[in-house]
Amino acid sequence: MSVKSALKRRLRVIFVCSILQWGALVGVPMRPDEIRELMQQMNQPKLAHVLPTEDNDGDDPPIPPT
Repeated sequence: MSVKSALKRRLRVIFVCSILQWGALVGVPMRPDEIRELMQQMNQPKLAHVLPTEDNDGDDPPIPPT
């Protein structure tokens, strides 16, 4: 994991936790199981988008006319 992605992940976690804390201070109701589920979703691996190579544009091959 690169330093940039680690920093990005850390900032995202800090942002979400600060929003949850702000909500708690204001009095927004949120059950602990909802908070736990949100934190587990943040820890799930994400799918990466892969860019096609120059020789493969990512489309299906053309279908010849019949």
